[in-house]
Amino acid sequence: MQADTARPLSHLSYPDTDFKTVANQLEEQGYVYLDAVPDGFDHVAYLEQFGPLMPQYDGELIWSIKAQERFDNLYHSLNTKALNPHTECYEYEGLPPKYLALWCLVPAADGGGQTTLADLQPLYESFSEEERTKLSAQEYTFVSSAGVQDMALGRTAKHPLREIREGRPPVLRFSYNCVVTDDEPFILGVRERVLQYFDDAHVAIDFTPNSILIWNNHRLVHSRTAYTDRNRHLRRVWLGEI
Repeated sequence: MQADTARPLSHLSYPDTDFKTVANQLEEQGYVYLDAVPDGFDHVAYLEQFGPLMPQYDGELIWSIKAQERFDNLYHSLNTKALNPHTECYEYEGLPPKYLALWCLVPAADGGGQTTLADLQPLYESFSEEERTKLSAQEYTFVSSAGVQDMALGRTAKHPLREIREGRPPVLRFSYNCVVTDDEPFILGVRERVLQYFDDAHVAIDFTPNSILIWNNHRLVHSRTAYTDRNRHLRRVWLGEI
């Protein structure tokens, strides 16, 4: 049974919400969706309050998400196809962004293109002690998606699925498509358990113009539903850990 997507659990109206409330909700739920954002709003200045901007795949601070025909037959955010659960920057050597944020210029008119999110902490708690140890001790190779590689921006890195850090919360890294499994039963099983959990537990965000979605990339996985309206246009920033 899929989660009720009628209204996200952490859905706030920008005019009725102060920054402290947004920050508290982000800490508690792992994500916040803000709608009723006014025209002319400075999204970047607002989002920088959560952490410093980080360069994205192309070195720019803002990534434009609008479907391009050249990527239609590749696994890539820049087409109209569905995406599988993943975190961001799993294939980077360093620390991935703490938060990801999207804001909407043009929502998909066909009702698709939802960003879907799930907190994996409850799933982690369902693993055995032996499995939890393996999630943190064993490193796996992550590679960039086919679309990013086609842009000549691909990378490769090795990480555990759950990185334990002294004095800091753990860092989750996951990609259903882009982790090298070598047909190892454990990682193959983890992938399927994440996918099933995600199908059951995710929330889905329907964007409106100017709306903002922020989530904890060290804790949540995200994906996207398919759509057909090529006018859909979002922008994205990566925000570093403070």
